[in-house]
Amino acid sequence: MTRRLVVATCCVFAGCRGGESLPEAAVIEAVAASNAQVGVAGGPLPGPLQVRVLGEDNETVRRAGVRWSVTSGAGATLSDTMTLSDGNGIAEVGFTLGATPGGYVVQAALVDVEDQFTQLTATALPPPVLTGVAPTTFAGGDTLTLTGQDLAQVELVRIGGDAVPILSQNATQIVVRAPVCRPGGPVQVIAYRMRAPSNALQGTFVTGGTVTLQVGQWTVIDPSGLPGCVTFPDAGASGAEYAVTVMSVAADAAVVAQYAFGGDSLVPPPTAAPPRPLTPAEAFHTRLRDWEAQAAQLSRPAMAPSALGAAGIRRPEVGHKRDFRVCSIITCSEDSDFARIRAEARYVGNHAAIYVDLEAPPGGFSQSDFDSLGAMFDERLYDVATTFFGSESDVDENGVVIVLMTPVVNGLTPSGQCQSSIITGFFFGIDIDPAFLNDSRGNRAEVFYTLAPDPNGVEACALSLDLVRRLVPVTFVHEFQHMISYHQHVLLRAGNQEVLWLNEGLSHLSEELAAHRFDALGRADLFSRFAIGNLFNAYLFLSDPDAHVVISTTGTGSLEERGSAWLFLRWLIDQHGEGIVRRLVETGRRGAANVEAVTGEPMSRLLADWFMATWASDLPDFTAPARLKYTTWRLRTTYGSLHDQLPSRFDRPFPIVPTLFAGGQFGTTGTIRSGTGNYYRVVQQAGQAGFSLRLTNPVSEPLLASDRARVTVLRVR
Repeated sequence: MTRRLVVATCCVFAGCRGGESLPEAAVIEAVAASNAQVGVAGGPLPGPLQVRVLGEDNETVRRAGVRWSVTSGAGATLSDTMTLSDGNGIAEVGFTLGATPGGYVVQAALVDVEDQFTQLTATALPPPVLTGVAPTTFAGGDTLTLTGQDLAQVELVRIGGDAVPILSQNATQIVVRAPVCRPGGPVQVIAYRMRAPSNALQGTFVTGGTVTLQVGQWTVIDPSGLPGCVTFPDAGASGAEYAVTVMSVAADAAVVAQYAFGGDSLVPPPTAAPPRPLTPAEAFHTRLRDWEAQAAQLSRPAMAPSALGAAGIRRPEVGHKRDFRVCSIITCSEDSDFARIRAEARYVGNHAAIYVDLEAPPGGFSQSDFDSLGAMFDERLYDVATTFFGSESDVDENGVVIVLMTPVVNGLTPSGQCQSSIITGFFFGIDIDPAFLNDSRGNRAEVFYTLAPDPNGVEACALSLDLVRRLVPVTFVHEFQHMISYHQHVLLRAGNQEVLWLNEGLSHLSEELAAHRFDALGRADLFSRFAIGNLFNAYLFLSDPDAHVVISTTGTGSLEERGSAWLFLRWLIDQHGEGIVRRLVETGRRGAANVEAVTGEPMSRLLADWFMATWASDLPDFTAPARLKYTTWRLRTTYGSLHDQLPSRFDRPFPIVPTLFAGGQFGTTGTIRSGTGNYYRVVQQAGQAGFSLRLTNPVSEPLLASDRARVTVLRVR
């Protein structure tokens, strides 16, 4: 693999209200694989309901509005009542069954063709039923027996909200181990099958006691108000080793806490390093992001539906010339900050049109270069983005997204930054947001701006043809997700734009999804090109995890923050399936609430398990439990290979190096920020005495619940 030289920076964009104006011959049909699904009452179906929209000659129709409604079955809910068809003509919706077992029927109707609808069915099986828990009063690590009905296929048991290990089960009984450490008092006991909950029973948790974990077992501890409550036993004849993470599960980047962890000999907390100054690329995109955040709050006129499915589409032709306005300085705001350029269409395909500034530097792309880039957009990247994230807008009703290559973008990068921070491209919401319909600074079209090849450095940085060939497609698929997200969140559903960390994470995920598409086609070179940026960003984060955040909400996100958000989403998808990606975008929900709604799990537990999984997933000589694994990547193998190839960029075989304590008395201090923290190893030699884990503030006072701290302990030996 070769490292991508610059990060794909991004902006949030806007789109139009409504879907396509459909031909009268349009039809809608159920996608067979999504029909007749079986789930458990009270839980979601295994996959989304899907329909395909077809026009004349059975051609698939993009951006067709589909209205969903439950016509049979009480208490069922849909993730939305209207969605748009994607680049393959497929519209989908999430479906949660009601509490009553039996049959359910959902109708999907075309918004613009009243007599065209289809129906999909689903069946709800009875949920598990709990009738007893013994003992009803228990401490951390105790063995509990749950009795009831339909328990054989229960996949998860939660006690007080904590997932607990299932030791054995059959149709009428489940044996579990109580959570290790939590505040004493009443707790609910609930069993889940296919994410559908049973009824809740109540038990009583008593604090204190010794925790016994078998190899491969782990626990997540909330230490607020409970310093010193977790005690581990003496090591046996073979010794023991535990992996420990101390982290914050806060969904607010403003939550920062200092902590002291371990034994009695504590040192003062470290002094925080001053923040590094923004690079020109970060400053530029921060400016655009702030502008778009404000734009999302504006009122905007309703816009006529797109007419892609109707006659008279105004698709440009090769050779067509038109004028554009392009943001020409990092702080662009006034009309004079937007350059006026004229460009010519050099490629026009089904989904993308490439325009080139008539004043582009000499030595640029040949026609074969434009054809090759255009084919990649049309045949690969467009399909990846719309399949996973949903439909984009089409405000100019021309059926294509414009890729504008202009030296104005080249000029945004100061010459002194050419080796470290190039602005590769951007999307500006002013172009397609109807709130700016009559603003002279916008182009009233879907436009992705990108730098132009400049082998001789006429404008600023010397940019070879090969470098631009490599950078532009990766940046395009990244930016395209932002455009789709803004269209789906703000303009279709009249909500706010997605929060920064999740929006950026999804855009970086778009790069990775494109990489896997090329990998499936046998294009190892393109796989590496689209994957390397995320791997490098994640490596930077994991090399110093407590210095950064996952839940970033302002600016553009540093490389480390982008890497952590991508890594969290990748693990989330490995655990819950690729189907959750579109549910995260085709919604009005945002941030942590969005993730919790789609996964059915609290963000606090997701973050805690993900943080441990990143270290434990492919640990040598250890079989991590499924919950603590990535299935798409073997991170140690991947980073070991990158270290061998590029030791100057990947300076060690694996970026995480936990602090090692050899049992007994130990102590350290640190800082936790939203979604991040530190890694530790506690090793006991054969027969060594047990130890207690204590997490307090630096002056030995209990951490507060508002600090949102968690300690995760995994026994690895």
